[in-house]
Amino acid sequence: MEKNTKEKLIEAGEKLFALKGLAGISIRELSQEAGANSALISYYFGSKEGLYAAILENQFSPIGALLDSAAREDASPTEKIISYARNVAVVHGRVPFLTKFMMGEILNPSRFFEPVIRKYIERAYRFLTDTLNEGIACGEFRKDMDVKTAALSLAGIINFYFISRPIFRHFVSDSSAQDEQYVMQAVDIFLNGVKNNDGQ
Repeated sequence: MEKNTKEKLIEAGEKLFALKGLAGISIRELSQEAGANSALISYYFGSKEGLYAAILENQFSPIGALLDSAAREDASPTEKIISYARNVAVVHGRVPFLTKFMMGEILNPSRFFEPVIRKYIERAYRFLTDTLNEGIACGEFRKDMDVKTAALSLAGIINFYFISRPIFRHFVSDSSAQDEQYVMQAVDIFLNGVKNNDGQ
């Protein structure tokens, strides 16, 4: 099915904004890449900034969906952590520009960092700390664990791999199977570090 003009503008914006950032791209460049009249950017999104905000939401909203999936009530804390890790790999595979937007906004935040990106980062952090606290309460995880540090460690272990993948391509295969293998091994190492071995 042929893409409509709005979809073409979003696709063009994803490519160009990921490459040069919000300030580095003009409306003319966006319209040329999309093969569309520049006036349609204002029509559909209000402005170049509106297009950028819509793209950020598209890039980061899958994080909300993965958290919904991982937080199902019938899963144990360990199962939730594993589901979270596996779904992070899936999201990075489906949203290839996610790491570029993430790093661009961390290093040079736009005015959209707070209303769009921070809410998903905070939600992921709350999910991890709540799940780790749940694991401590039910005896799955160590009581002496610093939950905040552990949550940051897990997020870092998983996401650093995807952020650094352009470098790692020279050493490991670039495939979804490799991504899942890394993530599952990383989460296994993490869980071995936080699990309760006292049986209490």
